[in-house]
Amino acid sequence: MYNKQVLTGKVDDMFEDLKKQSYEIIAVHSNFSDASKIIVDTVSSEVVMRSKTLITDMYAQMSKNTMSSNIFDDAERRSQFYEANIRRDILSKYQFDIATINAFQSGIQYKELHCLYSSLAVVAGTTAIGGVLKYALATTVKVPIVAIIAGAVVAFCITYLKIIPNKNKANFRKATEDFLYELKKEFIKWFDEIEVYYNDRIQGLVSTFKEGGRI
Repeated sequence: MYNKQVLTGKVDDMFEDLKKQSYEIIAVHSNFSDASKIIVDTVSSEVVMRSKTLITDMYAQMSKNTMSSNIFDDAERRSQFYEANIRRDILSKYQFDIATINAFQSGIQYKELHCLYSSLAVVAGTTAIGGVLKYALATTVKVPIVAIIAGAVVAFCITYLKIIPNKNKANFRKATEDFLYELKKEFIKWFDEIEVYYNDRIQGLVSTFKEGGRI
């Protein structure tokens, strides 16, 4: 179990910063399309960088709790836990490595992002980013998290620019604020899913322990 209150506080702070940055971007750019692209870059890069730190902190707490339990009270079982390297598996599913992120950002195409996110939403069975992130956690198909986050922001921007008839800075700020609020809620749900994934992996590991030991 991780301290959800602490993590939620950190997520709240992150999205409050993103809201302020988005307001500043909208204020200085008259062209909504240009502003949208900068918001996509800002939100996706910030969320990706902070996500890895949050997951690492969360994993450290969960693994500490696991190692303090009676189930892992001997060296052999602790060794099996470390060999499983659950942290590596979680991070690799979202391709947090800097080389992948830089390569992706250098060749970013917003129309392609929209198509990618739409395709992921179809196979995940939901357009909610939390559901898409959960799908990426469960599947063997690895999609860079920067693509998922950026794709969600692009989908919002495209919808706003195409559908909203009365486009002005005040309405764009309000729409962006609403979007970030929903994104934050989905983001927190994602961490719950990571905890579920971690617990499932621990249960799978425990089930391999020899009978007759203290479980």
